[in-house]
Amino acid sequence: MELLCESIRQSLDAGLLPVIHGDACLLDETHAGILGGDTLVEGLVGSKKMKESIHKVIFVTDVAGVFTSDPKTNDDAMLIKSLRVDMTTGEVTSDEDTFAEMDIGGSSHAHDVTGGLKAKLGSAVTAVQCGKDVIIAKCCSESAEKFVQGESCTEAGTVISRKL
Repeated sequence: MELLCESIRQSLDAGLLPVIHGDACLLDETHAGILGGDTLVEGLVGSKKMKESIHKVIFVTDVAGVFTSDPKTNDDAMLIKSLRVDMTTGEVTSDEDTFAEMDIGGSSHAHDVTGGLKAKLGSAVTAVQCGKDVIIAKCCSESAEKFVQGESCTEAGTVISRKL
């Protein structure tokens, strides 16, 4: 993790935007496994070396944010634009009425072995508890581009922040 932290810090110092993702990795001399990007985020935001370097986390996914259910299988799924994390308990809440209907599960993709939205939200909670704002947006979308540029976007995406 130290090598990754140093590499990301150097990228940030150079004015670059680091993009990380999960990948297959060696666990020991005889075993391999998948180290998900969500797990990497938790390690980075929790690292003392990265505390001052990381200000926000943007998860870029195949859907426009957090929905009440999987939008790929349910046409009635509604986007939840804002979630709040209780800094003490880690409880996730929303001001939106749709939150009560939210059904969070793992990934709907057979090839995804890293936990899907459930894992991503767990990592988002950790990031918020470490003082980082979190955004979940769709890859290649205008909202993702605006978020990366530091702009706010009301069309799509889910912003996850601390509960005041």
